[in-house]
Parts: sequence; C-alpha cells; structure tokens
Amino acid sequence: MLADVHSIVAPLPWQENYWAQLLSSKEQDHLPHGLLLRGPQGTGKGQFALAFAQTMLCDQPSGGVACGQCKSCQLLKAGTHPDLLLVEPEEAGKAIKIDQIRQVLEFSSKSAQFGGYRVILICPAEAMNVNASNALLKCLEEPGVNTLLLLVSHQISGVLATIRSRCQSIDFPIPPGAESTAWLSDLVGDEQKASQLLSVANGAPVTAVQLNDRDWLKEREAIVKTWIAVFEGKLDPVKAAETWQSFSLLEIIHWLLAWQIDYSRFCVAGAENASNRDLIPFYKQLQARLPTAQSHEFYDYLIQVRGILSSQANPNLQLLIEALLIKWAQLGGNS
Repeated sequence: MLADVHSIVAPLPWQENYWAQLLSSKEQDHLPHGLLLRGPQGTGKGQFALAFAQTMLCDQPSGGVACGQCKSCQLLKAGTHPDLLLVEPEEAGKAIKIDQIRQVLEFSSKSAQFGGYRVILICPAEAMNVNASNALLKCLEEPGVNTLLLLVSHQISGVLATIRSRCQSIDFPIPPGAESTAWLSDLVGDEQKASQLLSVANGAPVTAVQLNDRDWLKEREAIVKTWIAVFEGKLDPVKAAETWQSFSLLEIIHWLLAWQIDYSRFCVAGAENASNRDLIPFYKQLQARLPTAQSHEFYDYLIQVRGILSSQANPNLQLLIEALLIKWAQLGGNS
C-alpha cells in the first residue's frame, strides 16, 4: 500500500539516477505511456512513483521535484487532484478488481482538467485479478493523450507478460548496504540500531523504517522464542500457531527465510559472518541436529508458502501456520 499520499514526497537517495533519467525523458518528450517499477518490497518504489506523479502534475517543480506550494500541490496533499488516480486494493492483501480498472479506462479517456498530464498509479500491480489485468491492456494499448500509467510491482511474476511487454521497466534492487545504513542512521539516530533493522528487513530500507515505527524487537523476540521452542519439542506446534495469529504471516515467512539464509552463511563461513548474533547459539544446535540437505528442503518449502501467501488463492492462514510449524517440529525430531 502507498504511504504519505497526502504529503509531497521526493525520491530516495539511492534512486537519484533513475529520477534523473525520467526527468530527462520528460524534458525531451520521450516519456513512455507506461512505466513498470519492479523489485523487492521495501526499496521505496511506491514513494518514487508517487513523487514522480506529483512532479508531473506540479505547476512549478523546484529542484526537480514537486514544489509543494502551488495549487496543484495543494490539491495533491488534499487528495483531490482531478488528474491523479491512485488504484490500490480496497483492503490490504486483497485483489484489485475489474471495477477499479474500469474507472482507470474512463479516467484515461478524458482530457486533463489542468491541461497537462493525467497520471494513474497502480500499486501493487500483481494484485490485479485476471479480469482486471486484461481490462488494463486496453488502456496500455490505447492510452489517452498525455496519460501516464505508473505500475508498482513487488512480485513481477504476478504481472501478466502482456502488461510487462507494454511498459518500460525500471528495476529497483535492494540498495547498497552502506548507503542504506547511512540513510537509516540519520532517521533513527543510531548506526547500530540501523544495521539491526536492515538485517531484520533483509536490507530493504523502507521496510526497516516501518519496523522502527512499531515495537518490532518484541515481535521478533516472540517469534524467535516460539520458533526455537517448537524445534526443541518444548512447545506444541498447533498451540504455537495460535500465538502467531496476531502477526503478519507473510512477514514471519520473510524473517524465517532470512534466518535460513543466515544459518547457511553460518555453516559455510562461521559465526563471525552471521548477521543475527542472538541466534548463533541456536545455529550451533541446528548444525548438530539438522542435516544441510533438510535445511535446504525446508527453505524451498518456505518459498512455496510465501508464494501461496502472495497469490490470490485466499488460503486458510491458521492451517498454513499449523502445517509449517508441524513440519518444523518434525525436523527437530518431534512428531
């Protein structure tokens, strides 16, 4: 979901090259009608897309970004600009429906009320169901005059190939660690905390900010204790699943995947190369009880679970958590 839609935003430091390229394309009148911003969640793609939409609609951009003062910017901050359409799932984790894309088609067929561009921002693009995706093709094939579509995708495999082929793609990888740490340190005022946040967020700086905004250390501690207790046979996996209902399962899976990767790094390169220092005693225990092949198989299983959660299959979350923890308990020798 997009954040700060009622604020004038700017691109993030690691996005400056992409920003300069788009501004140059705009100045040369070579801007494509469809842009697909793709990459891992938490890299700031949504903020980049929103900042570019605002700049496109601003009456007098300053320093390459929206000025924040003109009439257009005031309307943007109020969420009432007539030439900007934001399309998101009506509920977090749900699909973008065909009725929403029909609004896109109607919006793109009209002239801009302020005489410039009309901008449509869809996030995340993979949330469009099949009917919605097929309907969007018409807009991409026959865009209205001065209409720009900005599609943001965290999982590009979930976007129809026919949509991808009709857009110019920009890849947003995880930014360099040093750059992310420096940026986040300025926000949280503590370099060590910034490094820990980025470690938990798998290097995604925007996700790290979101973690900092809530009591994530206690959440992580609760997940870690449950995870270890189930493996050691000290906690029934079905009862453990009940305690995880209050957390985001998709986020838990991201953490578990990160820990599995960190554990593999520990096995290959030693404890000094492990990112999660508090888990090193458990890693040593795993090394003695969990064969490498089984660890890799479990990692593949977590990838499958993540795929199910990211799809539009609407799985039974309780059963999914129970199955995951039962499998983990079995790996610990607890049936």
